[in-house]
Amino acid sequence: MSLLLFGLPVPDHPAGNAAVTPLEIAASGAACLAGLVDGEGRFRYRFDADSGAEASGYNILRHCGTVWAMLDVHRHSGSPGTLPETAVRAMAWLLDNHLRFFRAVDNPVLVEENSIKLGANALGVLALVALHRATGTALALDLARGLAGYMVGEQRHDGDFVHKRFFRSGRVSDFRSEYYTGEALLALCELGAATGEARWREAAAAVADRLGPLDYGVEQHSHWMLYALDRLHEATGAERYHRHAERIARHIVAHPDYRAWRRSTPIACRSEGLLAFLRLLERRAAVEDLALRQACLNTVRENLALQAGFRTPAGCFVRGGGDSRGREVRIDYIQHNISAFLHYHLGGY
Repeated sequence: MSLLLFGLPVPDHPAGNAAVTPLEIAASGAACLAGLVDGEGRFRYRFDADSGAEASGYNILRHCGTVWAMLDVHRHSGSPGTLPETAVRAMAWLLDNHLRFFRAVDNPVLVEENSIKLGANALGVLALVALHRATGTALALDLARGLAGYMVGEQRHDGDFVHKRFFRSGRVSDFRSEYYTGEALLALCELGAATGEARWREAAAAVADRLGPLDYGVEQHSHWMLYALDRLHEATGAERYHRHAERIARHIVAHPDYRAWRRSTPIACRSEGLLAFLRLLERRAAVEDLALRQACLNTVRENLALQAGFRTPAGCFVRGGGDSRGREVRIDYIQHNISAFLHYHLGGY
């Protein structure tokens, strides 16, 4: 489907205002990301879209999520390309510089600046599973099992996970992220699907079952929880995952305030989440879901039309927001936007 059908011309397409498909947008964004990986495997992380001036900072959580998104596009686009080779280099850099053995457990962890963050290890698992699917390397799955083993061991008495621990002292931080738990649940589900080992999905289900009655992720519009709940529903068919996901999706549809921020990534993340929920609804194929399905699809289409306005001629995505950082490109801005366009294409809408 062309974005022109959303009523939006796309002037940065090579053919002027010719139609550009969601898959083309996803593929060009993945190619843009591959071009940002240097010879060692580190991304050109953050820069101005107009001047090219680079800004400081790096985040291995976003490094991992970006590798996962690149390989997801490669897996579904049918394009041979060099994305797997680039992803291997990016993961080699990550493991060379950030993989450590934590003295308190038997599993490896990803460490950045003395911090073991649940989100970095979760997205590391996702990237490693995607790398295994792209290259067939068994080592990637072995490393993913190690990181996942650490995450499972970090479950708290309330059912959620420890989000951050200091590497040298082992002390637990009070820091909490609204993203990390959903990322961890999705990673465990994906690892279970790749290995056929039920223990990883069962570990994810145990946490989701504790958090569902608490409406975890509903007010936060948690797209990561929607990803995870879709995978849990796919594996089990349990209606409790549908009901939890529906509460998040309805909140996104009913509260579009995030669009007023005029930033690409908050919009893209809601698109990703709603597309995960739409996959769940397609499986259910229930008549009573038709009105909600249409409302979610309308919201996604409106969001994608907005997201296209943040795309550069090179296929990257800028932050937006109307301030001094509006023209900033960062790898996670590209990641979330290309994932949204890819999954819209895969839905066949």
